[in-house]
Amino acid sequence: MLESGDFAAGYYQALTYLGVVILLSALYQYNQISKYIFRTKWPTVPDLPNRREKDDTNQTPSTIAPDIHSAPTVMFHKLINYSLHIFSVGDMTVGEILLFVLFIVINLIFLLSQFPADATGAETFSKRCAYLALANAAFVYPLATRNSVFLKLIGIPFERLIRFHRWVGRTIYFLITFHGSFQIQQSYGISNSVSQALFGTTTNQWGFLAYISLLIIMFTSHSVIRRYFFEVFYWSHFSFIFFLIFGNLHQPEFLLFTVIGMSLYLVDRLTRFIFGFGTINVIGMEAIQAGVTKVIFEFKDYYEAGQYMFINLSNLNPPVSLIAWHPISFSSSPSVMDDGVHYGSIHMKVQGGFSRQLYARAQDGAQYSQAPLKMRIDGPYGKTSLDFMQHRTVVLVSGGIGVTPMMSILRDLVDRQVANMPVVTQAIYFLWVIPDIDAYQWFGSELRELISRAGALPQNKHILDVKVFLTRSTTTPSSIFFQGRPDFSIFMQDIKRYHGSGDVAVGVCGPAVMLKQVRNAAVHSSDKTCLFKVHCETFEL
Repeated sequence: MLESGDFAAGYYQALTYLGVVILLSALYQYNQISKYIFRTKWPTVPDLPNRREKDDTNQTPSTIAPDIHSAPTVMFHKLINYSLHIFSVGDMTVGEILLFVLFIVINLIFLLSQFPADATGAETFSKRCAYLALANAAFVYPLATRNSVFLKLIGIPFERLIRFHRWVGRTIYFLITFHGSFQIQQSYGISNSVSQALFGTTTNQWGFLAYISLLIIMFTSHSVIRRYFFEVFYWSHFSFIFFLIFGNLHQPEFLLFTVIGMSLYLVDRLTRFIFGFGTINVIGMEAIQAGVTKVIFEFKDYYEAGQYMFINLSNLNPPVSLIAWHPISFSSSPSVMDDGVHYGSIHMKVQGGFSRQLYARAQDGAQYSQAPLKMRIDGPYGKTSLDFMQHRTVVLVSGGIGVTPMMSILRDLVDRQVANMPVVTQAIYFLWVIPDIDAYQWFGSELRELISRAGALPQNKHILDVKVFLTRSTTTPSSIFFQGRPDFSIFMQDIKRYHGSGDVAVGVCGPAVMLKQVRNAAVHSSDKTCLFKVHCETFEL
């Protein structure tokens, strides 16, 4: 089959993708081994600068912070992390844009390159588009798996692979559109009949049906459909089954490209079905002010701070709730489980029918007066792009209910500090932007407890600095509250001035505008003495 130049183009493009994955996997595994070796060494905990220096913004540092990064390293960091808004796409970092350009270049190289036994002309170009679409289809399915093989190989979890899944899916659509349009035009030129052009031969018939299946997926994948009609987006995506069936009937070589990717997808679906089939006990629910429901449940599985899961409450509103799964972050700390208490917690804000029904049930105390909720969990999933425990200074920024994963990370870090576990982190800065004091009640008791526990640590070794910004309030109940919104650039400059040399890990979860502001502030504040490395939490599908 490699004697065909068009098939060879698709084959070698698929091998190129595989080679990239293998290279990234080797680099990732080497990095993981290095981290493991480093973690086995108990970190030294030096004294922090004097607290008065921290609060005096006019003081000139007595010593100049030494450089720890070269100028090219800083320039590269600033370049790839700068965030831009792309029309109809959203915010993307320059690094993501460069990856996208590289992806397009690879497709163009194999689309336009000459292979042995190649013919020339539009017919060959049309077939080349089809085979390159199949090469992309080999990877589009595993990119959508939650138990992703890519997480094990290169450390990129499902929620960050979705963007690549969309890139590959749209590329398949455009390539197949050109291929199908040309073939229909050729058939119509011969028969002068639309029906003959579409259904005149079995090859045309199955190809047209495969394209319709792909068109349904493409149309219902638009961001408007995903956000406001999620069920339509979710169920219409299963049209890929018909795309596979009709595509294989159209061209038997279809299966050669997609069988491995589909096998990985089926393994993922089977794994999720098995582990998400059993129910867990809901210990309690609480309706908190400003429309947030807190749910506490038994959870004995291992999870990491900042991870999320998909939950199903089958008897909340049957029959719809029987098949409805919703993503939600852990708000509990995984290190609590070290004490033998196996539970987890989530905080869900009222944003739709499901969360509104759950809040109403919690308000009525129906968890105890009615049949207990049957809760199923698919997960945990996700992985932070930064190892917060390996940074001496950590900044956690959140907006509104986006505080949930940041609270999980905060709790985990403080738990490890109090338990004297091997954690590098000494200074934690927690910034939470909310509209008013009512929203503070979502995690008010938890924050007060954490401040109290961290206060028992040696003040010359550890800092927990909590700042809550109220955007719609004219009063500030205590010293941790501030009016308005934070200036992230000034804040990061103050941290750099106080701590001197050393990279800073920044975690942020909130509105898209906040994510962009924090990213760009981190870029502007980075220099040879300190790189601000940002992890953005998002659930965009």
